[in-house]
Amino acid sequence: MANLDAAFRKASAEQQVENRSFRIGGHQVLLRFAGAGAIPSIVPAFAHLQAEPFDEPELVVDIWDSATTGAAPPARPDVDAEEPVGAFYFFEEPPARGVFQPGMQALSALDHSTDRAWYWVADPTALPYWERAAPIRQILHWWMATRGHQQVHSGAVGTPDGGVLLVGKGGSGKSTCSLASLVSELRYAGDDYTMVSLEPRPWVHSLFSSGKVDPENLWRVPHLVPAVSNAEHLAQEKAVVFVDQHFPDRPIDGFPLSAIVLPTITGGPRTRALPISRAAALTALAPSTVFQLHTAGSEALQYMARLVRRVPAFVLELGTDVSEIPDVILALLDELRVATP
Repeated sequence: MANLDAAFRKASAEQQVENRSFRIGGHQVLLRFAGAGAIPSIVPAFAHLQAEPFDEPELVVDIWDSATTGAAPPARPDVDAEEPVGAFYFFEEPPARGVFQPGMQALSALDHSTDRAWYWVADPTALPYWERAAPIRQILHWWMATRGHQQVHSGAVGTPDGGVLLVGKGGSGKSTCSLASLVSELRYAGDDYTMVSLEPRPWVHSLFSSGKVDPENLWRVPHLVPAVSNAEHLAQEKAVVFVDQHFPDRPIDGFPLSAIVLPTITGGPRTRALPISRAAALTALAPSTVFQLHTAGSEALQYMARLVRRVPAFVLELGTDVSEIPDVILALLDELRVATP
């Protein structure tokens, strides 16, 4: 990774290095930017986890771009630049690993031996909306896994006493449940990606303050309409909301995990929670997580299998009245709290 370190130093030679400190999953993470060009595309998703500067950060991520620094691109895999935006090329040179995304001209790499990582992008303003909503996700997945955490494809809402992981494939209602909860007593830990840990007890950790919703479903969550950050692009993109900017008292950095919940759109009039098997919970959680992470393997599957054995699982049958969802989740959490010795 010496070439990436040299590329960052060269890019920052004539730029002021901007530091941003965050506490993610209880860990001290420092993002160092060569100039300010990439900051608007990276920092908003983590703003709710901002922390005072650390004397000795646990993970340092150097971030730069070529568009605003004028720096030449770093060495990267020789692949077709005309690949789709979502294409991934994974490479590994232990103790380092990385991913190159040619369609968006972005490179992520991590050196496990030094707890250093690098993220380069040709033009941060050209990053797709989903990347701005969940930036440096692969780096965090790799590094946090060595600290006993597992990134999962899920939403999560709850209170400081406990909360639920909302799992399932796209279109199942995860985003509706997470974002409908912003006008309730529930706190918001994430919409599409969160992180979990098992010890000393199952716990949910927030990663990103962003939320995404299909534009045709905005009418279900009208409180979000004034908060949409990309309103001029909804013909091509999902609506993106940075929750901390418009609902500053709702984000939470984490809470004990009380249950895994599978939202299901039924078309019926009422919302209700019903117990389901742990096997059904794993089926809803694992495949979508592996697909979304791209670089997750058998260790991630084993981790999620252990997780579903530790907490109960429920299906949340979603009725037509979205406003009922938070109350049903709160009632479920109350029942689980009473039932737990």
